Amino acid sequence: MRSVLLRLWRDDSGALLSFEWILLATILVLAMVVGLKSVQQAVLNEFEDLAGAIGEINQTYNYGGASGCCASVGGSLFTDVGRTYNVDSCVPGGHATTVGCQE
Repeated sequence: MRSVLLRLWRDDSGALLSFEWILLATILVLAMVVGLKSVQQAVLNEFEDLAGAIGEINQTYNYGGASGCCASVGGSLFTDVGRTYNVDSCVPGGHATTVGCQE
């Protein structure tokens, strides 16, 4: 029994292999963290672009009336007025001007 324990104590053939796996796993995890941070920034930039595009949608429309033999229909129109909101001034307790904020 003592000789088996002594042989196991002196055996270090697997020590280097486990260290290599730990080093490889650490490098892979660090690379994934850096890569996912880059993906996060790219997704946030796309969402900012999408929000800007949605904010710039112009919903103005108009159509003229029509009249026929015995009936007529009036036209309608709507003009979308562009607004600019200063988000910093909408914060409660802010001391900037309140342009576009509803209080």
